[in-house]
Amino acid sequence: MTSFQFAVLFFCTLCFGSIIGAYFTTAEYRIQNGLPLITRKCYCPSCSHVLTAVHQIPLVGFFLLRGRCHYCHAPIPVRYPLIEGGFLAGYGLSFLLLFRHPVLLSALWLSALWLLLIFRCRRRHHGLLKGLLIFSAYHLVYGLLLFAILS
Repeated sequence: MTSFQFAVLFFCTLCFGSIIGAYFTTAEYRIQNGLPLITRKCYCPSCSHVLTAVHQIPLVGFFLLRGRCHYCHAPIPVRYPLIEGGFLAGYGLSFLLLFRHPVLLSALWLSALWLLLIFRCRRRHHGLLKGLLIFSAYHLVYGLLLFAILS
């Protein structure tokens, strides 16, 4: 593998980690509030205005908006970018340690996400199952793509 290929895979892994972090915060919020996971668009909990695609980019959206809703200027909880950044860092670090073992890497993160989601959302079983299935699908595709690229 060339250094360019490694850099591209690393960048893609960082993007994937921040996207999973953003989805995790959304899934956690929606499961705890009994909202559907897939069918509803992202919106501001304060004013219920649907967010644009640019405002939904993990980490970037928070900093572009300066931590406030674009429409009602309500503060966005700082835990959202912290969780997204934590996932980005975790995926990046685990990629550096395990990039030669993509199936193990994917399984490790899938297991960690399952445990996090179970502990955070243990009251809503129906939504929890959907969240786990969605995380499983994301990580299956991620692991298979890495395996195909690195083989």
